Amino acid sequence: MNTEIACIRLGNVHVIPVICPDIACEFLKSQDGTFASRPNTNTTDLITRGYLAVILSPYGDQWKKMRKVLMTHVLSPKTHQWLYSKRVEEGDHLVHYVYNQCKKSMHQGGIVNLRTAAQHYCANVTRKMTFNKRFFGEGMKDGGPGFEEEEYVDALFCCLNHIYAFCISDFLPSLIGLDLDGHEKVVMENLRIINKYHDPIIDERVQQWKEGTKKDTEDWLDILITLKRS
Repeated sequence: MNTEIACIRLGNVHVIPVICPDIACEFLKSQDGTFASRPNTNTTDLITRGYLAVILSPYGDQWKKMRKVLMTHVLSPKTHQWLYSKRVEEGDHLVHYVYNQCKKSMHQGGIVNLRTAAQHYCANVTRKMTFNKRFFGEGMKDGGPGFEEEEYVDALFCCLNHIYAFCISDFLPSLIGLDLDGHEKVVMENLRIINKYHDPIIDERVQQWKEGTKKDTEDWLDILITLKRS
């Protein structure tokens, strides 16, 4: 278009492409507080239950509050060191799993599906630090994921793939509810799967703290629950 900056309106959304480095620095440095917010989409609204989380929430008071909670209590150096043993434990489990996979496929040259191993290792570490458990079910004898973990991880990645995927209702909010792209149905179904595993653990843990049967903080969930109560 023979210009260094332009404004293109797509429905209710203004898209501003910039090709000039000086103008880009103005966006990213001088005016970063104005343009730092992530775009609001129907999918991010569903995933965060109305933007109660921090990563996908728009810049504002809720984002600042949750960022403070994360930086002070969840992702602080002290907490990072406190959960070190759980990460080491999952590293050991990963080595054990890869070793078993190599043994099982020796006739094929010891082939290991690295995508599956990496995805489930990340999910295992997160579950261990959040819920203090590696599996939702029994898992496999070789250390691999069971049906519950496979269903859960597939649902997580499906939601991730839809977060900023093109959806016509994000540009024309009046179309929300019609689900013309089919995204809402897919995301809601996968959120149902995720919450099927999350909610019972959270509800049980909250009840334990209320009744006083649990007094020791063991993971991120305990930290967040005790913060809520304090």
